[in-house]
Amino acid sequence: TRSKLYPLVIDRERAVNSAWYEMVPRSQSTAASRHGTFQDCIRRLPDIAAMGFDVLYFTPIHPIGLTNRKGRNNSLKAEPNDPGSPYAIGSAAGGHDAIHPDLGTFDDFQQLIEACRAQGLEVALDIAVQCSPDHPWLTEHPKWFARRPDGSMKFAENPPKKYEDIVNPDFSCDDAGSIWNALRDVFLFWVNKGVRIFRVDNPHTKPFHFWEWVIREVQRKDPGVIFLSEAFTRPKLMKGLAKLGFTQSYTYFTWRTQKWEIEAYLNELTSYPERDYYRPNFFVNTPDILPF
Repeated sequence: TRSKLYPLVIDRERAVNSAWYEMVPRSQSTAASRHGTFQDCIRRLPDIAAMGFDVLYFTPIHPIGLTNRKGRNNSLKAEPNDPGSPYAIGSAAGGHDAIHPDLGTFDDFQQLIEACRAQGLEVALDIAVQCSPDHPWLTEHPKWFARRPDGSMKFAENPPKKYEDIVNPDFSCDDAGSIWNALRDVFLFWVNKGVRIFRVDNPHTKPFHFWEWVIREVQRKDPGVIFLSEAFTRPKLMKGLAKLGFTQSYTYFTWRTQKWEIEAYLNELTSYPERDYYRPNFFVNTPDILPF
C-alpha cells in the first residue's frame, strides 16, 4: 500500500530554542535629544549577548509616514519633532524595502548584521503588513487599497485600539495576486540582506492561504528562515497559523497571572497534539501592550 505524501521540515536549532531581546533602535542613542542609529545598536551588542540572548529583534526600521502621525503618548496631534510610530510604515523615503534615514544606511545595516554574527546573535525584523497613507504603494498601486464611496480610506482598527496613521492593503481586491508577490519580495529582499528571522505582526488578520504560500516561497530560497507569529486571538486561529507553517508562535502567557492558569496552559502546550506543531515563544509583552 501507499500512503499520502507528507512534507517534512527539519528546522535549525535556533528555530527550536531561542531567546529574543526586543529593541527599538531609535531609542538606543546616548542622548535623549538624538535619534538612535544602527551604530548605537552595535555598541550595545556585547551586553545583550552577555545576558544570554541570541536573537536581536527590532521593531520596524522603515521610513515613517507624516499623515496622521501619532504624537507623544498616542496623541492624535504630533509635534514637529515627534518621530511617530514605527508601525506607520512608508513615506517619500520609501516603504517596506527601505531604512529610516535617521537610523543609517544599508552599509550600516550590513555592519550590524556582521557585528551580531561575531557576538553569536541574529537580527529578527518585524514585518507588519500595513502602510502609512504616505507609503509609495498607495500612489503606485491605488487599487490595492479599498476606499469608501466618497473616495476616503478607512484607517486600521483592532478594537478597542485605533490606528489613525495606518491603512491596510485589501486582500480581496481584483489585483490581490500582486499584493502577494510584493510582500513575498519584501521578505526575500531582507533575506538577501542577511536577515533569516521575521516576527510577523498580526498575521491572523490576513488570509491564511497567503501565509502558507509565502512561508513556503521564502523557505524554498532559504530553508533556515524562521517565522514568528504574533497573533493574540482565539486559540484555534493561533494554532491554525502554527499548522500552516509558522516556526514559532506568541502565547497567552502574559495574560495568565494565577499559578493554576499558568500550569494549565503549560500542560496544554506540552501535551499532544499541540506539542507536534505549536512551538511557543514566551514573549513577556508586546510593543503596544504592557500586561499586568
